[in-house]
Amino acid sequence: MKDFRLWFWALAAAVLMQTLTAFLTRIFPVMGPALTSAAGVPAEYIGYLAAMNSVGTMWYLVAACDLLPRLGPLRSLQLGTVIGIGGLLFALVGTWWALLLASLLIGFGYGPSPTAGSEVLMRYAPPKHRSLVFSVKQSGVPLGGAIAGLLVPVLLAIAGWKGACVASAVLVLAMTVLVEPLRARIDRARDRRRTLRLRDLFDPRMLGTPFRALSHDRPLLLTATASVCFAAVQGSLFAFFVTYLIFRLDVSLAVAGIAFSIMQLAGVGGRLMAGWAADRVRSARRVLIGLGAASSLAIVTIALISASWPGWSIQLVAALAGVASTSWNGVFMAEVSQLAPDGRVGAVTAAATFFTFVGYVIGPAAFGWALTQGIAYTSAFALLAVVPLCGVGAIALATRGVAHAASHS
Repeated sequence: MKDFRLWFWALAAAVLMQTLTAFLTRIFPVMGPALTSAAGVPAEYIGYLAAMNSVGTMWYLVAACDLLPRLGPLRSLQLGTVIGIGGLLFALVGTWWALLLASLLIGFGYGPSPTAGSEVLMRYAPPKHRSLVFSVKQSGVPLGGAIAGLLVPVLLAIAGWKGACVASAVLVLAMTVLVEPLRARIDRARDRRRTLRLRDLFDPRMLGTPFRALSHDRPLLLTATASVCFAAVQGSLFAFFVTYLIFRLDVSLAVAGIAFSIMQLAGVGGRLMAGWAADRVRSARRVLIGLGAASSLAIVTIALISASWPGWSIQLVAALAGVASTSWNGVFMAEVSQLAPDGRVGAVTAAATFFTFVGYVIGPAAFGWALTQGIAYTSAFALLAVVPLCGVGAIALATRGVAHAASHS
């Protein structure tokens, strides 16, 4: 019972902190048209903010992973939210360059979430429920997005985009303080002797760390490659869905925000179902293949949306896309943790997550660039539908590699 209480509260803290950092990353996409208008840039530039957010996370993953063993997982998560709050407040400067830097800081603050959460859950979660537990933790990502989709439009209407940023920062700070009583127990294994070197944050040699961590394990590398494809789709969808509905269907921000929240909430349920299914069939890879195929169909459906569709059908498409295109993360994290060598879970998870965020950078940036070159939203989404199928192919190859290794062991 004591072990159950420990991993339960560790999971609860991980979910809360994951939700807070995800909420911070979704604020800019939800208020995208207001932000780009205030900065005097085209609405399509919201994709560059999403890409910069992901660059910030990648920066953390290659240069700041020493924070985890030194501070412990919970303090690392708290530090991440504080950095994200700082980025949100820096956005109040209002210029385009300030928004880019703010997105970078918010993304950097998100960095501890995948690694710190995975470290503590791999240590305490029951192995037979590992995929489900990881999916529960990862459900904090769409949950944070759903809260942003519902709350931010209201704050925007009441206080403008600057007031919405300040109110969101205060809320996240208050929730971050709530987990402080758990810190001593969860972080008791931290290494106080490890030194933190500020220069590592700016050392270009650190960029090689993720490649070194995965280069000698083909199934891990292929699994990480699949995550690049899935993340490119998810990142593009999250970055442009609200703007797409506003400009293509001429709906209000409130209505588009509700659709965005439905997509996020469906993703919460989808991640739990995906985790349960992976434990049930004893194969995370099969579930990932199914989700990749479903994601392609969902993106094609989004490309077909028109103003003649009834409102309920658009909400339904948002829900289906939330399940199909955003439910893979927890199962992916569990699979990577399972493939990682003993004692290397944190390092391998960080490396795999780095590659995932390559997709989060490439996807929104390429999607936004395509729009600025005159490609219609419909065509851009149709092209995007091909990307998750590439991820399916990578997972299939990884499965073959694991089977081959097992037959020769």
